[in-house]
Amino acid sequence: MEKNGLLNRREIARMVEAYSEMLLRLALNRTQNLAEAEDIVQTVYLRLLRANPTFRSAEHEKSWLLRTAINLCKDYQKSAASRRNVPLEEAEETVLPQETIEVLDAVNRLPEADRYTVYLYYYEHMPIGEIAHILGEREGTVSSRLSRARKKLKTLLKGEGYESL
Repeated sequence: MEKNGLLNRREIARMVEAYSEMLLRLALNRTQNLAEAEDIVQTVYLRLLRANPTFRSAEHEKSWLLRTAINLCKDYQKSAASRRNVPLEEAEETVLPQETIEVLDAVNRLPEADRYTVYLYYYEHMPIGEIAHILGEREGTVSSRLSRARKKLKTLLKGEGYESL
């Protein structure tokens, strides 16, 4: 592509290299389905090509990609496809330790906004300010959500051997 305001191949390749793993982790965490998560990541990049946004900074670029992925995950969760049964062969491929399953199940029981806040903070190790920017919230709101989510998780996991949270 020409450098006439359109993203060029190098820029797109750099973004794919820099953000694909993070976007896939986010989508997989929300969908619990590798094929759906990969489709979401591909759709993020298709939207990038169609929208052709101008980014003010690397943080803006990252925020745009994450926000797009979050919106696509929300759409997936609302769709009928998210309520279908997973074939046994596919379920066997993703065996996780019991502790991980218990924690993920508890996180998935949190309200949607809290789930994304917890995910971005603990799994992507993002600071509260960056999370606030991505979610379009104030830092105080994100801090409150994180605190509330920790309390809910502590309650949800209490009988599971996580009393020290």
